[in-house]
Amino acid sequence: METSTQVPEIQNQWIIRLTNFWRTFSKNRIGIVGLAMLIVIVFMAIFAPVIAPYDSSSSASEIGDVYNPPSSSHWFGTDDAGQDVFSNFVFGARVSLIVGFFAAFISIIIGGLLGLVAGFFGGRMENFIMRFTDIMLVIPDLPLMVVVVALTKPSLLNIIFVIGLLGWTTTARVVRSQTLAVKSRKFVLRARAVGAGKGHIISRHILPLVTPILVVQAVLVVSLAILNESALSFLGLGDPTALSWGQMLNYAFGRGAMSIGAWWALLFPGFGIVWVVLGLTLLGQGLEQILNPRLDTHHLMPGRPVIQGKMGMALEKIIEKIIEKSPLLEVRNLSINYINEGKPPARAVENISFTLKEGELIGLVGESGCGKTTLMLALLRLLPSAGQIVNGQVLFNGKNLTALNEQEINAVRWKDISIVFQGAMNALNPVRTVGDQIAEAIIKHMPGFARDQRLQERVIELLDLVGIAADHKEHFPHQYSGGMRQRAMIAMALACNPQIIIADEPTTALDVMIQAQILELLDSLRKKLGLAIIFVTHDLGVVAEICDKVLVMYGGVTAEYADVDIIYNESRHPYTQELLKAFPDLTKPKKKLSSIPGYPPRLDALPAGCRFAPRCPLAFERCHTEQPLLHKLNDSQSADHIASCHLLEASK
Repeated sequence: METSTQVPEIQNQWIIRLTNFWRTFSKNRIGIVGLAMLIVIVFMAIFAPVIAPYDSSSSASEIGDVYNPPSSSHWFGTDDAGQDVFSNFVFGARVSLIVGFFAAFISIIIGGLLGLVAGFFGGRMENFIMRFTDIMLVIPDLPLMVVVVALTKPSLLNIIFVIGLLGWTTTARVVRSQTLAVKSRKFVLRARAVGAGKGHIISRHILPLVTPILVVQAVLVVSLAILNESALSFLGLGDPTALSWGQMLNYAFGRGAMSIGAWWALLFPGFGIVWVVLGLTLLGQGLEQILNPRLDTHHLMPGRPVIQGKMGMALEKIIEKIIEKSPLLEVRNLSINYINEGKPPARAVENISFTLKEGELIGLVGESGCGKTTLMLALLRLLPSAGQIVNGQVLFNGKNLTALNEQEINAVRWKDISIVFQGAMNALNPVRTVGDQIAEAIIKHMPGFARDQRLQERVIELLDLVGIAADHKEHFPHQYSGGMRQRAMIAMALACNPQIIIADEPTTALDVMIQAQILELLDSLRKKLGLAIIFVTHDLGVVAEICDKVLVMYGGVTAEYADVDIIYNESRHPYTQELLKAFPDLTKPKKKLSSIPGYPPRLDALPAGCRFAPRCPLAFERCHTEQPLLHKLNDSQSADHIASCHLLEASK
């Protein structure tokens, strides 16, 4: 009974997958054009007896019907035997497609199997297979095929096997590369840990991820097989009993079609070969864009639609204009100095402005020493004693936080705005349990919980929210891994249901895998709880993936401020452009990275003009004497694109 109920479920799953695939594929214009071109030829080959006006073996009874030009009775003209070229063209499509598809099937089976074995098992077996593959790649395919076919009987079956047996090398290399990439992933290691055999791992974990590459490769191999068959037939090595497009070209050249100007005998079979090869190539490119995850470009590529949740960015902006969200946090011309007796003040932050709306994530980017952490600490008035806010306002729900006394600002901290400090190990008390430290914030700001069972349930709920089991509640910070400590800090920041979280480089000193988990956690919590987040980081890749807006700081001032896609695709400040040049892009593997020479300026000895001028490749005389103003740019789709550079005055 279980088997009988599982069959319909499996069928329904396949129907759903195919439906979803078609929805995605139907949006790919290149793939649709290629598929349509291929369908036309396949339809013509299947229904050849119906479509062709004459039988492929029928010939004219009079010598005057030889090499007649196209007419109403013979659409593509006649050949040297008086046969209708259009009929031969239709029947020839059958042979060309049969050779192409069957030879490609053989090549894909051989190449896929060798690639899987080499990539999965490695060692001596991999070395032997890949060295043999390298030798086969060195030998040109077509000359080798000519030699092999010439030494055997030139039949259709022989041609299929020769093309199939010699055309697997590229497939083997592609499949091996993909297998190596998949084999090293964590879920394969997990499958081995639970006792899965090699056959199970290959069939259930490796092959499903290699299959999309095989599908794309198969489409391209079909076109190569058709070209090879046409070349062999054109050279007189085709099956004389099977009429293909290559055979039609061979007959036309060998029997004087060119000398008497019978262009139609050559044009139409040649056009058929080009049509099929072009259609298969377009189809292969379309499938590769959908099935190959390595070609999935990031959402900030120029011309690529930006999707957030279930709506695009354009739709979201329209809705925002209708709703007119008021800013949750608004920073206006904030300036911060560090005061040292007997020394000039260090202007750590100067005239910084930005807004933060509900559910928005703004990235704060810049090199070390540019004032990012100072700015974040100032928002909650947590600056050290030497730090002073000398100008500006920080408005939270219309309330100026810079004007509040200590008691009033304490009511805002952690309940309305919380912070995830840089370096979780240093931010946690080493002699108190993590659960106790999370509860401390709740007791301070939510006295209704008191010290009862509800408080412990709340702590467990917070730990569960960030992926930490309840039995770790009584553990000390040193008993946590680096990633767990960072998650505990996030749980602590969520303790009092704040509206804004400041994340000051929360992934510092963590390995890449843990960084990805923490970032994914922050982004999911933002969407789930409607949080607004200020994210301080050096990693432009992180900013590209999760942020909505970006504030680029240099030397304590605003270099550029705009939506994240504008920053990556239409940045106008030289500093932003230089930062992007140093950012590796996986979609451009040959892109040469460059670093910015020099160092950020000392905040107590700032240059007279633009603070980036000593390092700017575009600086001119004015940049070294006059500090640039902030310019609001209207040359993009962003309503709030601001940059400070003298070069922008002409574009205003």
